[in-house]
Amino acid sequence: MNTMSLIIPPVLAFILSLIFTPLVRGIAVKWKICEKPNGRTSRDIAHIGGVAIIGGMLFALIPAFLFFLPGGPLHRAVVPVLIAGGFLTFFLGIIDDLRSLHYMYKLFFQIMVSIYVSAGGILLLEHFGIIEISLPMALAAFAVAAAWMLAITTSFNLIDGIDGLSSGLGLVSAAAFAFAGYLFDQPLVVTLSLVLAGAVLAFLRYNFPPAKILMGDSGSLFLGLIFGIVSLLLLVPGEDMFFCAAGGVIILSIPLLDTVLAFTRRLATGSPVFKADLKHIHHILLYRFNSVLKVDLALWGLSIIFGLLGVLTMTGNIVALVCAVVIQAVVFAVALRSMVRFDTSDEMVEKILHKNGINPVRF
Repeated sequence: MNTMSLIIPPVLAFILSLIFTPLVRGIAVKWKICEKPNGRTSRDIAHIGGVAIIGGMLFALIPAFLFFLPGGPLHRAVVPVLIAGGFLTFFLGIIDDLRSLHYMYKLFFQIMVSIYVSAGGILLLEHFGIIEISLPMALAAFAVAAAWMLAITTSFNLIDGIDGLSSGLGLVSAAAFAFAGYLFDQPLVVTLSLVLAGAVLAFLRYNFPPAKILMGDSGSLFLGLIFGIVSLLLLVPGEDMFFCAAGGVIILSIPLLDTVLAFTRRLATGSPVFKADLKHIHHILLYRFNSVLKVDLALWGLSIIFGLLGVLTMTGNIVALVCAVVIQAVVFAVALRSMVRFDTSDEMVEKILHKNGINPVRF
């Protein structure tokens, strides 16, 4: 890839997102669609910031595909999946942002999108002669890819619980995947990741605590979709698949760990598995630090470490893989213990949450 192809698309995404974000916020305020119907915030703040992120990416990717990315069968296979998957994910997210879907309906549509992206991607890759696999292998690949897409979209949706957290994690993860794509000579991965990084960086200008706008489900689900796609694209060449897959999981450790912790904690305490609560990893840290910014900095810093270890793992570095697994195990054990033995008084929890613009009434 030449220098212009590395600079122009992400810069364009940054500028567009920087323009779109206050416009979206203004529209939300004018149309009085700020407070999400599920009551998770006590502030008059827009929850449809994903529209600005997606808009910035969309109008930056169009010239990127037309002028900067080399044409080829991989692009012809990925573009339909990206367009349709992105539209479906955005449609699901924006409905949930405006109407607050029941979790069963939301889960159903997430599963459908994951199935479409996985099945459509495999069929198109085989149609264009990029991969050749038997039917049993295709079914296995489809099952794994669908489960992965569902896991990562759900994870980014759940981690988006406080100002700036999901945006910062998205920025770090996008930078890591862009570097990995550069190392493995995958221009499509580099472009998608850099464009996402540019759009999210601009959005973070308004999402930084105290946030003026939140990305909402439309944004968090879309981030999960893009990361799911770029991580799977790194596996397409079929070389060092174990290390590439492990590296992708490591890069996305924070949202994935939070999701596993949430389900494990609920099972351990006998709570409903799918019932939303305020005991995610970022909430537990918030009760301890009493500062959203401190929580963001702690988890962003940990994400940078995982990003570096993930990229090193993709190159076949066993030491990086072992270090990442050890850190993941320690974080999981310490976090789960803190969650299960949570003993902060309800009065203190409510005080901290209200201070940070979170309404605990409906939880």
